[in-house]
Amino acid sequence: MELTPEEKMDLTRHEEILAHLLEWADEELRKHPAAELCPRQAELLQRLHHAFADMQCPAAARLLSAGLADDDWRAPRAVEYINSTDVSPRDNWQALSPQLLRSCEDGLFFLDGPAFRYVLPAYLRQYLLRPDYMCKDSIFFLLDYNHSGEKLLPLTPEQRSVVQDVLLEFRCREQQINGDVSDTLLPWEYERCRSENPDISPWTYAGNLAMEYAERHNIPY
Repeated sequence: MELTPEEKMDLTRHEEILAHLLEWADEELRKHPAAELCPRQAELLQRLHHAFADMQCPAAARLLSAGLADDDWRAPRAVEYINSTDVSPRDNWQALSPQLLRSCEDGLFFLDGPAFRYVLPAYLRQYLLRPDYMCKDSIFFLLDYNHSGEKLLPLTPEQRSVVQDVLLEFRCREQQINGDVSDTLLPWEYERCRSENPDISPWTYAGNLAMEYAERHNIPY
């Protein structure tokens, strides 16, 4: 089907933005090679692979949209182009390149439930391998019950457990670097918080969870 002049302009614009983002992401990747994981983190990565091993790629999902958070990011032709730019197999979340994931972080805000659950382990994997490369604030901010509660609820108990522990790794690192943790709570953490102490703030409860995790694994806190 022939593109309209407007579609051609829109596609050209998206191509230029995507090319710039991918070039920038590739430059940043060279500055952040994969980290050497400690035994705890290596086990966490193995658990992540096992828990999401059977995660299926949603058919016709707009998995990644090059981080374009502007009003016309939805342009079908542009999305089709963006999703065909990277050569990574789309049916294997472990094969999604870190450059594409880094370039498309803003796209996480627009994914529906199946697509969000499919790319989530890819982002968590890259965070474990390259904690200073991935935009951790975007990833973990979106795990909060206020933003992705319904998207995360279908996760299996095994998947929930590993997602929570990767978040706890982030919280402990946040505490070490910033001396504080964010108030992000997973939906099941929020439910537990409300049942245990409805008067406690999410910030305090998140810090308590991080402290428990740090003590359990002898992490300096």
